[in-house]
Amino acid sequence: MEVRLLEKGYKNSTSLYTDFLQGNLNDKEEYFSDKVVYIREAPDFPIYMGRGSEEDKRKSFLTAFQTISKYYLNSERDLLLDETFWHSLLLTHKQNFILTEYPEVAEKESIFRNIVLKKFDWENYIYKIILAAQYIDDNISDREDRLKYYELIIDNLDLYNYIIKYEIFRNEHFLVNILSIIDELNISRVLKTKIKGREDLGDDERVGRRVIFEFNKSYPVIMSPTLHKEELQKLFIEYLSYYYDISQLFTDREYSIKEIAADSNDIEYSYQDNFSNTIATEVSNLDDPDILIHEKKEENEFIGKENLINYLKSHKLEYVDNRSKGGSIWVIGDKRIKAILKPLEEEGVCFRFKPVGGKASKNKPAWFWYNK
Repeated sequence: MEVRLLEKGYKNSTSLYTDFLQGNLNDKEEYFSDKVVYIREAPDFPIYMGRGSEEDKRKSFLTAFQTISKYYLNSERDLLLDETFWHSLLLTHKQNFILTEYPEVAEKESIFRNIVLKKFDWENYIYKIILAAQYIDDNISDREDRLKYYELIIDNLDLYNYIIKYEIFRNEHFLVNILSIIDELNISRVLKTKIKGREDLGDDERVGRRVIFEFNKSYPVIMSPTLHKEELQKLFIEYLSYYYDISQLFTDREYSIKEIAADSNDIEYSYQDNFSNTIATEVSNLDDPDILIHEKKEENEFIGKENLINYLKSHKLEYVDNRSKGGSIWVIGDKRIKAILKPLEEEGVCFRFKPVGGKASKNKPAWFWYNK
């Protein structure tokens, strides 16, 4: 199939919408450049899933995944991720399909631009589908297994959106490993849970989004192509514990997920084995100070261990001091002790609250000392 590519600036045309509705676009040379690309075949598939019931959306996603996988992935990757190509294909070859399947396009130009001329990034449904299909098909050969991973993406679409939003995570190994972890731990429902009681976050924050956000903050530690799935899972559960009480999960397992999540020593030494000293030092930027490497401990000595401990004792606060192990100080308590810890910031001692604590606090609400 021959696809004539649109000329630069086509989005700014005031007559593009009218000519598309009337079917005149192909007859007007001013819309086109002198470039032509060829694709073997281009069957119709759902291009927009922002409407209908959840079951309708699921069916549309699965149809799109399977169509892209079967008919489009044999084309060059650069072409499939090219915005101009897709807009050219939709405008010049899919007018009847679009107006039949998405009649609302004929109602308003803004709807037309949202469905047909959507910017080709992580918010575009075609973009989402192409990346997912490529990553899964390149790593999963069995047809039934591919279907399972497609469904995992549909069940965890919010988290998937945040994965492809960050460029460093647009990696097939990272995506497949994360989906495998979610499947094995059976936590799709948990990741979609709305976070409550966190005034410092947005009004509609979800657990899964924040887990990916924590991975992003810990760059370059995650270095997903080189990080084994087992190590990735430990970090995943650790970050999950920041926003969800993981003691509610995995009660039927033979081992304690909480202990694995807080088992910082295994993670620390794994990093030191796999990365250079420069990258290993970056581990100290993780939110959980129990993952701090020993260099950071030495850097903190000037604050004065005894003065801080005496302050905590004077206010009768329960604490756990892990600095001798390369960790940090955990102060046990909920948000009501914030006013007591606040004055310490003037001395360079900052604490961050974790609703479900960590291993040191036995998963009780706690505050940990971190470097601002």
